[in-house]
Amino acid sequence: MVLLFMFLYVGFWLIWDSHASGREEVRPGTTIPVSKSVSFVPAGGWSLEREATTPGQRAAVTSGSNAFTVSAAPWMGTLDEQVSREKKLLQAGKAHLYGNDQSFHTANGLTGVKLSYFASGVEGILWIAYNPEAKTVVTLIGQSAPGALPAAAGQFQEMVDSVRTEAGE
Repeated sequence: MVLLFMFLYVGFWLIWDSHASGREEVRPGTTIPVSKSVSFVPAGGWSLEREATTPGQRAAVTSGSNAFTVSAAPWMGTLDEQVSREKKLLQAGKAHLYGNDQSFHTANGLTGVKLSYFASGVEGILWIAYNPEAKTVVTLIGQSAPGALPAAAGQFQEMVDSVRTEAGE
């Protein structure tokens, strides 16, 4: 009887924790909508982070010490202006940029600039794309604990490659 009680007690807290943590498992191949015109497919084994997701604006997924966020927002400026703005925000947050800005292009038509950075307790890659037809900037952030970025980089790239945008938001 005591063993049954312990099993039920521990089981209750495990179920409670999985629901209360805000993480929701994502089935492989599931498309996550970010906004009306932007979506992506998380890599296998990643979970939707409900607290870091704002419907119509941002969606975040996590796996271990790694996080990947896709944001979409109206933007009337240029890609260069948005890149400059993001660099200032990173530097204001005490992040250090390293390497050169790199342009990127995915098979789904996402084109923009890629930045790498590190800060206290985090390493990251920031992809910034601008869809002039939709007047939307799409920002993708892959972050990892120090030293974990190289192992997560392939999955980050897989998710970047899965992003789809459509004009008309």
